[in-house]
Amino acid sequence: MGLTTSEIMEISLDLVGWDDVPGDSTVYVPGDDVETALVGIDLESPEIQLANREGFDLALAHHPAGDDARLDFVDVLDKQVEFMTNHGVPEDEAEEAASGIREGAEYGAHAANYRHNPSIAEHLDQPYMNVHLAPDELGRRAFVDVVDDLDESDTVADLKEAFNDAFPEIRNAKTDIETRVGTDENEVGEVAVHHAAGTNGGADVARAYFENGVDTVIYIHISASDAAELRDEFGDEKNLVITGHIASDAIGLNEYIEALEDAGVDCTTISGCGL
Repeated sequence: MGLTTSEIMEISLDLVGWDDVPGDSTVYVPGDDVETALVGIDLESPEIQLANREGFDLALAHHPAGDDARLDFVDVLDKQVEFMTNHGVPEDEAEEAASGIREGAEYGAHAANYRHNPSIAEHLDQPYMNVHLAPDELGRRAFVDVVDDLDESDTVADLKEAFNDAFPEIRNAKTDIETRVGTDENEVGEVAVHHAAGTNGGADVARAYFENGVDTVIYIHISASDAAELRDEFGDEKNLVITGHIASDAIGLNEYIEALEDAGVDCTTISGCGL
């Protein structure tokens, strides 16, 4: 007897010790006897059809793909404020820094065709779900463990080497860890890992960290314009290290996949996980 989609969601929560399903994760089409799953970072209409055609019991995506996970995505952005205040950013400054991200997410969700991908799964009666924040939290905790082993006098180059050593997903990726602000010769000082907050914090969140004593911020991705804005403002005095979006997502997702395999779900990986 396979697992239900509710049980598969519960495994993700158990891994991080949470009780409630985050707003960016949901079951679009439930399944009751899941023994096989097609798993990927991005599974949308074409991959739903692939899963159905190949006979998979479940299409399991990482990124939100519609319905409540798209419309309620803004709820998980509270993590932006939580992580900033944990590093000494005053709450009012953290709220202001995150306000643009929240507004962008709300406007984007309002404009999105949130029914597109779920409706395809419904039409095919293909069980379909996504699990986003919990695997990212697994990745964030793994990042923090590596950072905690560094000294403040270690360099950005040392940090990048430590991440490459710790994570085959990063080491073997076709993207490299990039220093988008600062230099590899800089000391890391106080480091903030800003991951598992829905999305990256952009220039506003990094600035809030930098202005409140953090020397190095770690994101998994950032836009060129935000990075340029921070370089213009901080020069080489602060460090922004970008670990790579897909490689970083794969770290937590692979741990989740391993737990699913242990629970009896045979997982076939595509779309960036299983690196």
